[in-house]
Amino acid sequence: MYNLFISSALSVLVFVATAAFLGPWAGIVPGVLVWGIATFLLTRRTGQQVEAEMAIVVPLLQAGKVDEARAQLEVIRGKWANWQLLLDSSIDAQLGMLEYAQRKWDAALPLLEKGRTRNWMAQTCIACIHFRQSRRDACWDEMENAASTAGKEAMVYVVWAVLATRAGDRTRALEALNKGLEQLPDNDHLKNLKTTIANKKKIQTRAFGDGWYQFFPEDLVTRQLMRGRKDGGSPVQMPAQRPGAKALFRGR
Repeated sequence: MYNLFISSALSVLVFVATAAFLGPWAGIVPGVLVWGIATFLLTRRTGQQVEAEMAIVVPLLQAGKVDEARAQLEVIRGKWANWQLLLDSSIDAQLGMLEYAQRKWDAALPLLEKGRTRNWMAQTCIACIHFRQSRRDACWDEMENAASTAGKEAMVYVVWAVLATRAGDRTRALEALNKGLEQLPDNDHLKNLKTTIANKKKIQTRAFGDGWYQFFPEDLVTRQLMRGRKDGGSPVQMPAQRPGAKALFRGR
């Protein structure tokens, strides 16, 4: 967007100036270098500004002020979306995750779809929505996409395997874990889950930590109820989404 336009304009100016004195071939390398350096510096500058404003969102989420967090994300979109490529879709993904955390699947899905590009978390949430709404083929296709995007993120393979197990497809579950172990051969979660599924034992999702609840917020509600019955303690808070600028600028 604006950053790319400015970088391109500077690159053209350098190319024209160099070519005027040394010929067109001599202007290519300086033009490309200027474009790369300018793009890096401008993107970093915008990223730092967005990150500072994103810092406001996290405490709002931790305090349960979802509407205020949503409004802040829209403010960030209005100020910076035209400056940075993919920021607009990144904001959509974050807004989708807010709806998802509240178990508003139908509201979350179109927002997550807008922000799914290069975003394994959005893709995984989309797959989970498809699973909940009995679109199993769409779920497995989206999990393939999420795994391809995620690379070395163990949770995507954990979610994939658990969904397959809940669908009664242990073969698919073990295949998903084998793919994960190809990427992360020493990951204990993947190895332990593979053993559990292979031996047809019950999966204890609490072992996966708070990251699990980002994809299965309904499990957190169950945990809240169980804890409340046991000790009358305060409710467990939903793990706050952390929509940092660094995640946004690396394609989430």
